[in-house]
Amino acid sequence: MSDDDLLLDASDLADIFGAEDDGKAGEDFAKSIEDLFLSDEPEESAEDAEMRAFMAAPEASHPLVRSAPAAVAEPEPEIEPEVQEPDRGGMTEEQWRASAEYAEFKRQVIARHLRQKALEAAKAQAAQVQAIKDAEEAAKNQAAQADAAAHAEAEKRKQDLLDKYKAAKAATIAQRAQAIVDGQTHAADQASADDQAKADKLKGYLADLKAKVASGGMPQLSLNAKHIAPKLSEAAHGLDLDVMKAKALANMFEETRIELLKHVGDAIGKKPAQAMMKKTLAKVAKGHLDIFGRAAVDPKNELRVDGQLDEEKLARAVYAVPAPQRLEKVQKAFYELIEMRFIAVELGLGHRTKATVLSKTLNALEASFKKKGHPEDLVKWYMGDVIPSTSLADNDDPGY
Repeated sequence: MSDDDLLLDASDLADIFGAEDDGKAGEDFAKSIEDLFLSDEPEESAEDAEMRAFMAAPEASHPLVRSAPAAVAEPEPEIEPEVQEPDRGGMTEEQWRASAEYAEFKRQVIARHLRQKALEAAKAQAAQVQAIKDAEEAAKNQAAQADAAAHAEAEKRKQDLLDKYKAAKAATIAQRAQAIVDGQTHAADQASADDQAKADKLKGYLADLKAKVASGGMPQLSLNAKHIAPKLSEAAHGLDLDVMKAKALANMFEETRIELLKHVGDAIGKKPAQAMMKKTLAKVAKGHLDIFGRAAVDPKNELRVDGQLDEEKLARAVYAVPAPQRLEKVQKAFYELIEMRFIAVELGLGHRTKATVLSKTLNALEASFKKKGHPEDLVKWYMGDVIPSTSLADNDDPGY
């Protein structure tokens, strides 16, 4: 074991051998120093080499070389008891100093001392690492608290802004809703006023007609053969009203009523137009109950306010007619109802208005039928044979 391996100073030697006051102890101390530094060391045994490797290991794996947390995590070793000097067995001092027992005793004392020094250094380093770790943890906690406070403040500002935005939005929506309500009320009032004006105008015109009838000045309707549905044209040849075409025909007939009601309502108002549709259906349906009977009434067995027909029931009624009479019977029923409505429009609104209403209605029907893809042969027959071209006598006063 060399001096470099021991790294002892005078204080270490004093700690190891503890000099006493008496002269004998001083001589032993001097002799021990002489043995430690001046006597020839025997060759290093395998045991000594193992001890030296053991003593070098703590330095190679010092807490500062390894990660500090691993060193701190190790359990703290206890202080070793001092090595007790073995019994000399009656040997003199010189014999004792030269004996193998003394060499082993000396080696154990030095090894213990070095282990204690390493332990103290490890404790100091562990305390330093723990202090650094505590400081870092405290700084981390302080930063986390600061971040949490900043986040809470930011969330509060965001919530305040959100509350203000919601309040402003609610106020804007309320203002717009009020404006819409006011606008709708105004529009409804205006529409009601317009309908009332049209109704009043129609009543005045009907009063004039009644006066003309009473005085004998009202011309007769030029119905003649037109009142009866014309014979089937060439468009009916080869046309078969099967289930699908019966449904399409019912849809076309109901759409005719809707378009006519729309344009008549624009001229005289919605309610008078609906009343006209209902009354004309009531008159014609009596003569064609097999076609219109079930389709004309609602679940309460009453005519609908606008003369509406149930398309599905109407299609069933059409298809229920025996095939040989189906086209002729359906044409007659549909023709007479449409004709009566056209006459009512002409009678109530005059030639010019009636022409405008019918033109808009027929144009809308042609575009709609084409868009819906109804069979071309059915559309050709419907537009030519079912929709009439009824008018009053030529000498009728166009008026109104």
